Amino acid sequence: MSSSTDLLTRYRRVLPSFLSPYYAEPLAIDHGSGSYVFTADGERYLDFFGGVLTTMIGHDHPAVTAAVQAQAAKVMHTSTLYLSQPMIEFAEMVVAASGIPDARVYFTPSGSEANDAAILLATVHRRSSQILAIRNSYHGRVFSTQAVTSHASWRSTALSGLQVQFVHGGYRLRSPFRDLDDDAFVDACVDDLVQLLDMTSAGDVAAMIAEPIQGVGGFATPPDGMFGRFGKELANRGILFISDEVVTACVLNTRPW
Repeated sequence: MSSSTDLLTRYRRVLPSFLSPYYAEPLAIDHGSGSYVFTADGERYLDFFGGVLTTMIGHDHPAVTAAVQAQAAKVMHTSTLYLSQPMIEFAEMVVAASGIPDARVYFTPSGSEANDAAILLATVHRRSSQILAIRNSYHGRVFSTQAVTSHASWRSTALSGLQVQFVHGGYRLRSPFRDLDDDAFVDACVDDLVQLLDMTSAGDVAAMIAEPIQGVGGFATPPDGMFGRFGKELANRGILFISDEVVTACVLNTRPW
């Protein structure tokens, strides 16, 4: 196994510059076990990051490893052109857990593609390219989700086919409403939304997309009831609400193994 230094040199030689590691001296992760990861240089680290929160059950969990090995021994990949019993069974589990009447499940490889699909459905259904998003937001790395990402450090381009406007959300640290109590803060945020809707042709807005708990925006959690109030204002105008729960679910379900 090559050292981290050697791997970084090779990485920079063959991968594009915009795929840059976040650290000046990045670690080369060789394998993991439970809550620990091990580098190519033999160092052990306690993993507080969980693969951007996606491996919250730990590494090399026996049940997960066994399931992956069993499936790999059968079929690695087909496509949705064919029927897949495991996929259908998992969809049935999701439907049962959701509690949504007549629910439908659409699988995607990541949160970026999930949000892209939601935006596509909303804009086609409403026949509009207007989207509302929340300030300090992050929704993914594909073209459409970059447009609804407000957080400047996570935006690669300002170009978009969508017309996006950003409203005030639950981030309070540098908010002009930061000194208000929870009820007054929610009132101010709702007033901001209503003012924006009144200034636009609200009937032409396709949807609002929001994170219940913002991820890269500082894990900002809004006061209770804020999104409920937002939802009522949107519903009164026939505007759809897209709840981006990718990071929210990871945060709420992260546990050491």
